[in-house]
Amino acid sequence: NGGNLYLNGVLVTNLVIPGSVTSIGYYAFNGCSGLTSVTIPGSVTSIGDSAFSGCTSLTSVYITDIAAWCKISFGNSSSNPLYNGGNLYLNGVLVTNLVIPDSVTSIGDSAFYNCTSLTSVTIPDSVTSIGEYTFYWCTNLTSITIGNGVTSIGNSAFYNCSSLTSITIPDSVTSIGEYTFYWCTNLTSVTIGNGVTSIADSAFYNCSRLTSITIPDSVTSIGGSAFDNCTSLKSVTIGNGVTSIGNSAFHWCTSLTSVTIPDSVTSIGEWAFRGSGLKSVTIPYSVTKIEDYAFQSCSSLKSVTIPDSVTNIDPWAFSSCTSLTSIIYGGTKTQWEAITKGANWNSFTGNYTITYNYTGE
Repeated sequence: NGGNLYLNGVLVTNLVIPGSVTSIGYYAFNGCSGLTSVTIPGSVTSIGDSAFSGCTSLTSVYITDIAAWCKISFGNSSSNPLYNGGNLYLNGVLVTNLVIPDSVTSIGDSAFYNCTSLTSVTIPDSVTSIGEYTFYWCTNLTSITIGNGVTSIGNSAFYNCSSLTSITIPDSVTSIGEYTFYWCTNLTSVTIGNGVTSIADSAFYNCSRLTSITIPDSVTSIGGSAFDNCTSLKSVTIGNGVTSIGNSAFHWCTSLTSVTIPDSVTSIGEWAFRGSGLKSVTIPYSVTKIEDYAFQSCSSLKSVTIPDSVTNIDPWAFSSCTSLTSIIYGGTKTQWEAITKGANWNSFTGNYTITYNYTGE
C-alpha cells in the first residue's frame, strides 16, 4: 500500500543494487514510496513486472552502461524505475543528450519510458529495432535521429513526446507501429522513408500541429485513426501503392481542404474523412463501396465525383455535408438508382444536383 524500506534498521532512500544481482523479481520494490533514487548495475538483464510500480518519490536512476540498459528485459512498463517520471544518470552525469553506442543492435521495450531528463536521442545504424514504449512519455525530448539500420519501430515508441518538432523515418524502416507518435502535439514535420509499407492504427493521432504529410508509394495501408484529429493538416499526398485507408484515418482533419485518392485504393474505411475540411473529393474507379460515415460532417464539401464502379453507399456516408451542391456520377441515371444506399446517406446535405455519365472531359 506504499511505505518505507529499511535495511538493517536504516531507512533506504537511495537504493544501490549490488553487482552480483542479475535479475530483479516481480513486485520487488512495488509501493516503496520512500525511495528517491536507485542504482542499477550492468549485471542486471531483467526486471520483473511492476518491480518499481508505486515508487512515487523515485526521481533519479543511476546506471553505468547504456548498452546494458538497452538490453534489459522489462516485464512491463512499471518495472522500469523511470516509470513515474525521472532523471537518468550515466556514471553520475545527468543524461540529456542520449547517444546510443554502436554496440547496441536493439533498444528494448520501455527502456527509456517516461525519462524526463532526455532532450535529444541519437540512434546509430547498428540498431535494427526500437521496441514498444521505448521513449513513451519523454515529454522533454525535442530531437531524435534514427539510424539507417532500423527496420521496425514498435507500438507507442514515441507516444506523447510532446516537445518533439520533427522526425525523419529512414528508408530502412518497413513498419510504423500503433500509437508510435500518438499525441506528439508539437510535431510539425514528418518524413516517411520509401521503405515503409504500413502505417499502423493511431500512428500520428492528434499530432495537432502537423501541416503536411507525404505517404510514399511503398505504403500499402493507412491504419485506422492514423492521422485522426490532426487539425492543422492541410496537405496530404497519398502514394500510388496504398490500397486501403482505415477507419477514421483522417477524421477531424479540419484544415484538410483537398486530397487525391489514387486508383490503387480499393477501400475507404468508416469515418475516414469525417469532419474534415474537404471542399471536393473524387472517388477512384477502384472503389466499389463508400463506407458508413466516410464523409459525414464535411461541412465545406461542395462537390463529389463518384464512379459507376460504386455499388454501395452506406448509411450516413455524406450526411451533414451542408454545402454539397454537386454529385458527379460516372454512370447513367438508371445505374445511380440501382446503387444500394444506406439509411440517411444524404441527410442534412445541401441542395445538390446530379450530373450523369460524367467522363471528366
